[in-house]
Amino acid sequence: MNPTQPMRIPRLFRFTAVYILVFIALGILIRLGFATAFGNKADPLPGHLLAESLLLGARFDLRLGLLSLAPMLLLGGFKLTTPFKEGLARRLWLVWFALVFAVLIFSHMVDFAHYSYLGVKLSASVLNFLYNLDESAGMVWSTYPVGKLTLVWALSVALLTWGVAGLMRWVSCFAGWEAGKWKTSLLVLVSVLAALLGIHGKFSQYPLRWSDAYYSTNSFAAAVALNPALNFFDTMSYTKDTYSIDDVRAAYPAIAAYLGVDHPDAKTLNFERHIKPKANAFKGQPNVVMVYLESFSGYKTSLYGNPLETTPFFTQMAKESIWFDNLYTPHFGTARGIFAGLSGVPDVDLRDTSSRNPAAVNQNVLINAFKGYEKDYFIGGSTTWANVRGVLTKNIEGLKIHEEGSYSSPRNDVWGISDKNLFLEANKVFREKKGPFFSVIQTSGNHRPYTIPAEDTDFKLKNPSLAELHANGFAAVDEYNSFRYMDYCIEKFMEAARKEAYFDNTVFVFFGDHGIRAMGHDVGPNVPRAFQDLKLSSVHTPFVLYAPKLLKPARYDKTASQIDILPTIAGLFNLSYINKGMGRDLLDPRFDASRFAFTIYPDEGGEIGILDKDWYYIMQVSQKSGGLFDMKSNTPSVDKASEHPEIADRMKQQLRDYYTVSDYMLTHSGGK
Repeated sequence: MNPTQPMRIPRLFRFTAVYILVFIALGILIRLGFATAFGNKADPLPGHLLAESLLLGARFDLRLGLLSLAPMLLLGGFKLTTPFKEGLARRLWLVWFALVFAVLIFSHMVDFAHYSYLGVKLSASVLNFLYNLDESAGMVWSTYPVGKLTLVWALSVALLTWGVAGLMRWVSCFAGWEAGKWKTSLLVLVSVLAALLGIHGKFSQYPLRWSDAYYSTNSFAAAVALNPALNFFDTMSYTKDTYSIDDVRAAYPAIAAYLGVDHPDAKTLNFERHIKPKANAFKGQPNVVMVYLESFSGYKTSLYGNPLETTPFFTQMAKESIWFDNLYTPHFGTARGIFAGLSGVPDVDLRDTSSRNPAAVNQNVLINAFKGYEKDYFIGGSTTWANVRGVLTKNIEGLKIHEEGSYSSPRNDVWGISDKNLFLEANKVFREKKGPFFSVIQTSGNHRPYTIPAEDTDFKLKNPSLAELHANGFAAVDEYNSFRYMDYCIEKFMEAARKEAYFDNTVFVFFGDHGIRAMGHDVGPNVPRAFQDLKLSSVHTPFVLYAPKLLKPARYDKTASQIDILPTIAGLFNLSYINKGMGRDLLDPRFDASRFAFTIYPDEGGEIGILDKDWYYIMQVSQKSGGLFDMKSNTPSVDKASEHPEIADRMKQQLRDYYTVSDYMLTHSGGK
C-alpha cells in the first residue's frame, strides 16, 4: 500500500496504538524480570497467579501510558503543536518523552533495588531515607554500582526517546484524517471516552486502585502486579511515621500489661498473646455470621428505650442473646469501622483511612484462626470502595467476596442491592454449605439516600411529627423509616435462616459499623446526656451474639470496644491462636478490672479520648492535656479535671499510651 494515500486511521491514533502496545509489552517484560529475580525458587508463584498479576499490571501500565500521552492527546491534533512534522514542536515533544522515560525507568530501577533491600515494593516511604541523607547515600553508593546503573539509565532513556522519534517519523508518512465535522466530532468523543476508561482501569463505579493488586494472600503476586511509579504517587500521603519509637517503648509496659502479653519485651515490642480454648468452649465447629449494621446508633433503637418503636424485632432478639450494651466504636465512619473490627487495631491515621494506606494493608485478622472454615464477605455494592478489598483479600485466607454483579437481586440505589436482598442472597449461599463457615455481611441501606425498595410492600411507612422525630434522635422521616427498615431486614433474614439446617449451629453477631451523631435534634431521654454533649451518639452501638441453641441469654454493661468483637467471638470456640491486635475477649474475666474504650475523631483536629463507665477523658493529639468529663452527669460537658486531678492524670497517661501504641500497631501487627 502506498503510504502517501489517505488512510482512515488518524496519525495520532496510529501513534497512540503503537506506543501503548509497546509500553505494555515492556511492562510485561519488566514484571517477568522482577518475578524471575525475586521469586522464591523453591516455591515459585503459581502460573495462574503470575498470569493474573501480569494482566493486572498491564492495566496499571495502560493507565500510566495514557497519562504520559495525555498532553499529546490534548494538543497533538493541532497544526502548530503536531509531532508529525519536523520542527520545534516535535523536538519539544521528544523532550517531554525523554523526561517521562527518565522518571519511569528510574522508578523501576529504584524498585528493583528497594525490593532487593527490603522485600517490599517502591512506595513514598522511600522518602523517609532522605531524613538521614548522608547514611542513606553512603549505603546506596557502597551497595550498588551507581556509575554503571546511571549509564544504563541514560542509555535506556536515549534508546526509548530515539524509538519514539522513529515512530513519529514513520507515522508522519501517512496522510492525515480526512472526514466531515460530524465524523470528526464523533471520533473525538469516542477517543476521549476510551482514554478515560483506560485511565479509570475497570468497568466499575470505582477506579483501578493499588488495593486491587492484593487479590490474593500471596504478597509476591501483588508485588509483581503493582507499577512502582503509580504506587509511589498513590502512597504520597503516607510518607512518614507519625509515632516516635521511643514513645512506643515508653508506653509498652502499660499496654502490654493491659493486653495480657505472654512474654513482654520492650526491646522487640512483642504484643503476641497465645490464646488457648476455654473449658466451656463450643464443642464441634459452629458457624459464624458477623453482621456490620450501617450507622446503627444505640440511642435510635428500641433496645435503649426509644419510644418511636424503631427496632422491635432486634430488641426482642437482643434479649434472647448475649448483649453488650456499652460498646463503642473507636471512630465514626464505615471504612474505619471495617478496618478496626477486622484487624483489632483502631484506625488512628489522621491523614486518611488506613484501608487506603498500602503500608497498613497487612493485618492479623482473627478470622484466620477458624481453620477448616469457608470464608465469605457479602456487600450490596463493591469492596473497591475505600480500598477495603485490599484489606480483605490480603489478610483473610481463602476469602470469597460476594458483591455487585454477583447477585440475582436488582440494584436498589448507589449502595447496590437492598439490605433485605443482601441477607437473602447470603442465606442462599449458607444453605448450600457442606461444612463450617465464617461469613461477614456488610449492610449499607441505612444511609442516604435512604432508599426503601418498592418491592417490600409489607413494610409500612410511618410518619411521626417532626417534633417527635427531633425529640427522639431523628432528623427527618426518611431517616426514621430507613432505620425501621433495617429492623425489617434483620427480621426477614432470621425468618429465612430459621428454616435452614445451618441455623441451630450458627452464632449470629450483630453490631454497628458506627453510630450517628445527634445534630439539630436530641438523643432522647433514655440514654445518658453524655451521648449528646460529648458526641458519644456517633460511636455507641449495640453488640449482640445470637445463637438460641448454643448461648444462654445474658446482658453485660462492661465498657467494650469494636476491636474486642473478634476476640470475643473466637473465645467462644475451641481454638488456639495468636492475637497480635489491641482487642481483648469481653468474656474473659481476667480483664474485667480494667475495661475502657478508645475514641478518635481524625477530622476534628485529631481529637482522641478514653472512657470507662464513669469518666471520659478527651484531648487533641497535638496538645499536652485535655479535659475530664463525668459520663453520668446531667451537665457532662463541664470539665472535672481540676476536681479529680488523679483520675485525670491516670486517664491522660492511659490515653497517650494507647494512642501511641495503636499508631505503631497500624503497620506492625500484621502476619497470621
